[in-house]
Amino acid sequence: MTTVGLSGGMGSGKTVVSRIFHTLGIPVFYADAVTKELYDTHEGLRQTLTNLLGEDVYQNGCLQRKRMAALIFSDGRLLQKVNALIHPLVLQQFHQWAQQQQTPYVVQEAAILFESGTNEKMDYTIAVTAPEALRITRTMQRDNITKQEIKNRLQWQWPDEKRNAKADFIIINDDQQALLPQVLTIHENILKHI
Repeated sequence: MTTVGLSGGMGSGKTVVSRIFHTLGIPVFYADAVTKELYDTHEGLRQTLTNLLGEDVYQNGCLQRKRMAALIFSDGRLLQKVNALIHPLVLQQFHQWAQQQQTPYVVQEAAILFESGTNEKMDYTIAVTAPEALRITRTMQRDNITKQEIKNRLQWQWPDEKRNAKADFIIINDDQQALLPQVLTIHENILKHI
């Protein structure tokens, strides 16, 4: 099974691009959604996170996401530890899922595909890029968080230039260029080479 990793900075439009691939009949694994599910359901992970971040990180069995974000995005050491816990679990879920698909290739959408090194485990990678000011505006509208909260998170993501340099394909989502033709070109390119 050919695997394609899709990533981009916060608010770049990864999910919109993923939906286009899905419409083309390509299954998409949403790593961030699986991560959220694992935080709530994986008992070993829950216990380790409680030990690492404190008892108040879970309340009534639910992860307090804002509390965790405040802790890990202000302490790079904690962020690395949490990422080291979750990424192997997500990758394992992805491989199990990919083996069940019956299409020429599958896509994994992940916010920190490159930062986590998961890009090295993919056959192809796609970076979605957009101007930072536009990304911040989109994220503020989507997540109802402050500009400062976004900047705290963005500092832990690679800049577009670094991500783009490692990607096999780049999609520009600047509200000027149409997404569909860009995705179709990449789709056809991948199909041609597998």
